Amino acid sequence: MPGVLGLALLGGSLLTLPSPALNGDPTLIAIASDPAQMRLYCFSTRCGDEEWKLATSASAPTPPPANARARSVRLPGSQRYAQLSAPATPRESRGNYSNDFRIGTRYGVQAMRDGPTQLGLTLGAGYRLAPLYDDGINQAGPVLRGELNFGQKIGERAIWTQRVQFESGRGEAFVKQSLSLDVTLWPNWTLQSDFAIRHDTQNGGGSETAESKLELRRRF
Repeated sequence: MPGVLGLALLGGSLLTLPSPALNGDPTLIAIASDPAQMRLYCFSTRCGDEEWKLATSASAPTPPPANARARSVRLPGSQRYAQLSAPATPRESRGNYSNDFRIGTRYGVQAMRDGPTQLGLTLGAGYRLAPLYDDGINQAGPVLRGELNFGQKIGERAIWTQRVQFESGRGEAFVKQSLSLDVTLWPNWTLQSDFAIRHDTQNGGGSETAESKLELRRRF
């Protein structure tokens, strides 16, 4: 008897419609026998696992802003994070210049700069206003100028630099080659040696001069 009463109570709480009659249209009897088919569909606008998404998003790290200069990027195959930043120094340069003895424009490119060997080239055209004020030809007029720079780091203390400058115009040409070796003796002491050769052609002839210099410099 108690078992029958328990089933009656449980069944009464689940049924929302009275029990249908067994005689009549078979389709109506099938529908009435399953009250769940007579309920309207419920269209929900929320995802059933939204609470899981909210829990995981709260524990996830906040990404850095888009305009940050440095970003934390995980390297492939590693659990470490590295700070990466892009340098803003270009390899090419363009500019105009003017002074008391020459005006013009120039274009430069650094072919090698990120290692122990450095190589740069500069070309330009201009007009020489006055001769013999700097390295160049001995006449005023339009000129073509250029420069080649080569540098090599030797060990941890020495740097070798070679520089070739040239200028041509009005049937003349000027070439200057400079060699220098800088050696760091102590943290604040540097031994600098320079050697330069100048070659100048004028009226089909030519002349050469050379000079050298040795200095010991201290940085304060």
